[in-house]
Amino acid sequence: MDKHTAKKVRIINKTMDTLRKGSKGVSGISLNEIAKELSIPLEDLTSFFLTVEDVFLGEQKRLNIKLEKYIDTRLSKAKVPNDAKDLLDGLIDKFVDILPEHADLVLSVSFYLPSCLKERRRAKAYYRKIFKAIIKKGWPGKIESVLDRQTELVLLSFYGFYDYCSKASISDRKELAGDFRNMLNLHLQDRLFF
Repeated sequence: MDKHTAKKVRIINKTMDTLRKGSKGVSGISLNEIAKELSIPLEDLTSFFLTVEDVFLGEQKRLNIKLEKYIDTRLSKAKVPNDAKDLLDGLIDKFVDILPEHADLVLSVSFYLPSCLKERRRAKAYYRKIFKAIIKKGWPGKIESVLDRQTELVLLSFYGFYDYCSKASISDRKELAGDFRNMLNLHLQDRLFF
């Protein structure tokens, strides 16, 4: 990790630690306070983030960008159903691998910080479109109404999985991922009813 990235990670981690330890909430944290705790000039910190909200948005986007890059590079190469199935399985593993320890904090603010809420809506629309494409390629032959319902259920399940994993220990997440993969595969095998 280069110096630039290391400093950015220190700022993110300190912000998350401050939020977790304090009772003031996000609005009670200031970049000035974070800079003092890290013993760095405020100008150094603001070269990365202008507000505390930017810290959370940056973490939210970091996760989304990594997942979207993973999906986009593999979906176009998925030619047969097993390729799409492997993509969905791999996406779940990738998600668990890159989910930060402070994922619960990042997820919680995505429901009320304006820029984070906007990113959540954007990502949800992206995942809806992508899950539909993956299901269509990986489990062909579904009528449109079934495809739409299954897409919505996979999207809902994925966000529920995110919520559950964000609170689970890092060591438990991989086991949860295996169970989640199995559940989704069983759900998607049904061509007519779900």
